[in-house]
Amino acid sequence: MLKINCHVDNSVDEERAEIWVRKMTPKLADLLEYLNNNEQVLWCNHDKELVPVHYRDIFSIQTANHVLEVTTANNHYIYRKPISILKDQLTDDFIAASRSAIFNFKHIDHLELMDNGAIDVILKNH
Repeated sequence: MLKINCHVDNSVDEERAEIWVRKMTPKLADLLEYLNNNEQVLWCNHDKELVPVHYRDIFSIQTANHVLEVTTANNHYIYRKPISILKDQLTDDFIAASRSAIFNFKHIDHLELMDNGAIDVILKNH
């Protein structure tokens, strides 16, 4: 079993990681590839696992039952931080439609004006 220690210290001059292992495994190779990649992800819960969800794949983020539901083309994930904190972490590709819904504008197909004056966001995956 690989033991990992993570120390957050804003006074370090250079961020770095060292990994000492007996043998390279496919999972470790995937992890190293991920760590060397600059793509931004949210770590979300899915089927009792914590998985990375790339920002580019996210269609919407909405509050549901006191958690955030992150929707991609093929899955729904759970993210367990407040939407107000998450908004500050997202890229400019995301727009807040309300206090409880955020959309990746790259996945918006069109907007529909509702009879009550509200605007419905229609995503490309629906």
